[in-house]
Order: sequence, then C-alpha cells, then structure tokens
Amino acid sequence: MKERIAKNYDRMSMSRFIPLILLLILLLFSMTQASEISVQVSGGIEKIEAFDEFESRYFSMSQLSEILGEKITWDIVGISAAFESEDHRVVFFINSPYIRIDDSVKNITYPVRTRNGALFVPAKIFIPMLDQIRPEQITWDEGSDRIRIDSEWYNITDLLLQAKANGLLIEIFVTEPKGYETYVSEGNWLNITVPGGTVNRRRILGRRNNRYLRDINVYQFEEAAQISLRLRQPIGKYTHRFQANPPRIQISMIDTSAAPVVQNKVDKVGPDELIDKIIIDAGHGGSDYGAIGLKKTKEKEIVLDIAKRLAKLIRKEKIFQVVMTREKDVYVPLEDRTRIANGSGGDLYVSIHANASLKRSARGFQVFFLAPAKNDAGRAAAQLENAPFLAEMSNKSGQDVDDLSFILSDMIQTEFQAESADLASMIDREFRKKLSKKTKARGIDQAGFIVLNGVYMPSILVESAFLTNKQDEKLLKSKSYRQDIAEAIYAGLKRFKAKYEKR
Repeated sequence: MKERIAKNYDRMSMSRFIPLILLLILLLFSMTQASEISVQVSGGIEKIEAFDEFESRYFSMSQLSEILGEKITWDIVGISAAFESEDHRVVFFINSPYIRIDDSVKNITYPVRTRNGALFVPAKIFIPMLDQIRPEQITWDEGSDRIRIDSEWYNITDLLLQAKANGLLIEIFVTEPKGYETYVSEGNWLNITVPGGTVNRRRILGRRNNRYLRDINVYQFEEAAQISLRLRQPIGKYTHRFQANPPRIQISMIDTSAAPVVQNKVDKVGPDELIDKIIIDAGHGGSDYGAIGLKKTKEKEIVLDIAKRLAKLIRKEKIFQVVMTREKDVYVPLEDRTRIANGSGGDLYVSIHANASLKRSARGFQVFFLAPAKNDAGRAAAQLENAPFLAEMSNKSGQDVDDLSFILSDMIQTEFQAESADLASMIDREFRKKLSKKTKARGIDQAGFIVLNGVYMPSILVESAFLTNKQDEKLLKSKSYRQDIAEAIYAGLKRFKAKYEKR
C-alpha cells in the first residue's frame, strides 16, 4: 500500500514538472533559433540571419559583407576577425564589446558574437559606424527590422583644390543646383553650409591636401551639410559663385600664399628654405632601458652610440648643424624632446631605436614615418616605443595608459607626412646598400609613434635591428654595424637635402 502511494505521488510530482520542462525546452529552442532581417539594396530585398541578445538585435556581419562585395577574414586562432573596406579596416574581438576601426578603438556596448562560423554584431550601434566608412549610406530601421543600403544618396559628391595664378580655387561638386552659405570662423576656418545637402563624408575627407589645408571637417546635420576647411595661410579676400556643367560651388581665395603658383615644384622644407639643422633623438635612456636583448644588451646604450656616431659624421663634414636630444645615459621626457626639436629650429628629425619581438625569428632593419599604422607589425613597433611615453603621460594626467593611446591615435598630425615618407624612402635605400647582406630589409612602414607626433618638421624613426634575435643582437653589439647604420642615415639625409634644396 505504501509503495502504491509512493508511486502515485511520484507520478503526480512528475506531472507537475512536465509543463515546466517543456517551457524550458521551448525557451532554449527560441533562444537558439535563428531569425532573419531584411537588407534593402539596389531596389531588391536580401535576407540575412539575426537573433536577439541583451535586448539588442544582432545581425550576420558575415552575410552583410558578402552583399557589400567584401569578406570577413579570421585570425589563425579565431579570437578576432577583420572586415576590410577599401581604405578602412575593422577588427572585431570575439566576445568583447571593443572593436578597432583603423587605429581608433570603439565600444559597441554589447559583445561581438559568433554562430556556426559566422560573425554577429548589434545592429543599432554598429550600423552607424559602418556608414561612416562606406561610400554608400547605410541605415538601420529598427521598426521594420531592416538594413537599408543606398548608393545614390549623396548630393554633395566631391571636393577639388587647385592652385591658380592669383590664389587658390576651391570647388565643391554637387548633383544639382544648390543654395549655400559661406563664412569664416575663429581659427582660420572657411565654412561652407549647404541647406538640404547630403554629403559623401568619406570622399570629401579623402581630398585632404596638406599643401593648402591644416585640417578639414565634414558635418552631416538633419537638414543641412557643412564642409569646414582650415587653410594654412590667413583668409583674406575671397569670392564665390555657383557654376553649372558640372554643377559646383566655386570659391576663389584671392592673393593667398596658401596656394603656390607652380604646382609641380618640390615643396620647400624649413623656415628659411634650407635644410641645415638635424635633430638626432637617441631613444629611451636613464631608467628607461628600452628593449633588452637575449644577452642582456640594452637598447638605450646601443642607440646612443649610433646617435653619437651620426653626430660625429655630421660635425665632420659641416653640411648640417646637429642637435641631440640626449648625449648621455639620461631619460629625456617627451615634452623636452619635442621642445628641443622645435625650439632649436630643426629641419629634420631622426629618432633611433632597436626593435624587439616575441618571435625570436623576427630580424632586420626598418624605417618608419608618422601615420596611422596599416598592419600589425607597425602597431607592435609603435606600442613598444610608445610605452614609456604613455606611462609618463598617464602619471601626469591621471588617465589610463590605454585611454591615452586611444586618444593619441586620433591626433596624428599629417603636416609633413609626404616629406617624411620621402625621407624614410631615401634612408631605407641607403640601408639596403650597406646592410641588406647582413640582415633582413623590412622596408618602409608607418605607425603612430608619439615621439614623432609633436615635432613640426619631416621626421622618421629608425629601427636598427632586433635585440630579441640572436644574430641581430650580435650585429648591434658590433661597432662596424653601428657605424654602417650611422653612415646610411647620413647618406639619406644628404640625398634629401639635395632634392629639396634644388632650385
């Protein structure tokens, strides 16, 4: 009897839990069940996978990439994925809310997800970011659960700057006749506002011309668009009008020295058009050892020796004057390095370093100029050399090192970028003549080196070899190799002077 009662009780207990179990199964199924959202493009509708998480609508970035004619690439271990769109690169870190767009880190609030080998991101936050780096207008309509891609949306399409005999001609191209307003604001900004304008921000920003402009901003407002140009020389008299065939806003800056009359002439460098003062910056120093070699070789000692050898060559021939940021084993703060360079009226800036890598097989010499890094190797080199300066700045400002590095990545000055790249090319050529039989030629690269960002002259950073490589460390400990480095840099400096001072 007791056994029968117990069995009946068990059946009743189970019957109570069956609905709950079924509900849990249904919930789990609904959580994993993929739904779809619409993508409206070229007059048609595509469907891509989607799901909800954290009260946010996630969509398949992998499928959207295919619709855009691009693709997602994965790193070897699958912890990050990259989306490349013409000149832009977006890196997604799986299960993290942080992504990197070019050299800026963004927080998209909710973590990046993967399902069945596909990449998913939250639509509401990420789509506006994607819109900023694509030529099309891309929008997210939460109400209709739809991504819209409009390729023919802009009516302000391009910008052209041209030197004329009597000044500078600025032309803003539009698809149809448009009213506009111009005004000058503090800071030497010329602002052009177009009511009803929709501007191709990416295209306009891509027209930055450092010969005429210090900066350029593009704003898209709800009922207007604005292009703001910060000119190099003070804004004086100017005229403007609308021209047809093709439709464009035409602004003539009269008698401004911002526009050289001869466009093909090589830009002059230096306040007196002479290149006669070289700033030599030996990296690290004092308590900052820099990279440490396998045999305990210190970067700070190696680069100071190279810097002194270079200074000796310069002083011997007397073609240039030379200023050194340090001549002994002391740590020179970032602020002092830039003050020395700018305050002494330098024409060229050379920062000398030795590289390091977790991969002990990595070796070779390399020359960098200041610009946002385009690859992982450039970023790694910049992170290595920036570390002491970021720590120094963090101590002064109270901000985290990571926060400062993100801020600085958006502050890279580009005034002498073309000349710096040219100088890097010339020194790399001399390196190859002298050093390519001894170690690997890694070529020219660009990255956001803080020590170059504050100096107002063409500047390069030399990585003489890898202290973390057995063969390279041996070379760096060799006086003859260090002398070869100094001689190659000096030869490159003379080539640059000959080109840019040539009348």
